[in-house]
Amino acid sequence: SEGSGHKTIPEGLWSKCPACEAVLYTTDLKDNQGVCPKCHHHHRLNARDRLDLLLDPEGRHEIGTEVLPVDMLKFKDSKRYTDRLLAANNDADETDAMVVMQGAIKSQTVVVACFEFNFMGGSMGSVVGERFTRGVKAAIENQCPFICITASGGARMQEGLFSLMQMAKTTASISELARHGLPFITVLTDPTMGGVSASFAFVGDVVIA
Repeated sequence: SEGSGHKTIPEGLWSKCPACEAVLYTTDLKDNQGVCPKCHHHHRLNARDRLDLLLDPEGRHEIGTEVLPVDMLKFKDSKRYTDRLLAANNDADETDAMVVMQGAIKSQTVVVACFEFNFMGGSMGSVVGERFTRGVKAAIENQCPFICITASGGARMQEGLFSLMQMAKTTASISELARHGLPFITVLTDPTMGGVSASFAFVGDVVIA
């Protein structure tokens, strides 16, 4: 306010680097792929920004958008699971914690599954497991590599055993990919923990971290 000695900074215009505390223009940071130009700290990217940087702009097709979360257990801790899902949808502008896209990298056809950490900490529930396996199926149908970019705290506790089952489900689908002789590449980003790291994240033919 006027006379307080502080200038009002428009929200979203500036970003502060958590490593060197430099104040940066958000647009400059985005143009530099989320890397601080002062200290080269790599900021977290959301799923769609990462996919935009990785994939060729043309010929993309999203997989599994029709698969949506269901509160099978009528779970409630300090909040109802349905309320947490609604809040996560508003925070991340996504329907769940994974985006799967078929496209190309330098004209090489690929299917990429990317975790969205802003949706409930990238936790793996039934939707993540189903979208993942549909991505693997698409890779097999197109005889192309499958890439998974992880950013997850682990299994989603609000889905209980249904969430833990996704560890087996995703790992089994990777075995099917291997049976067809197709590469599975995992890219581990900050953070990759819990049930995701204990299932498919570490079993890639190539693991990049």
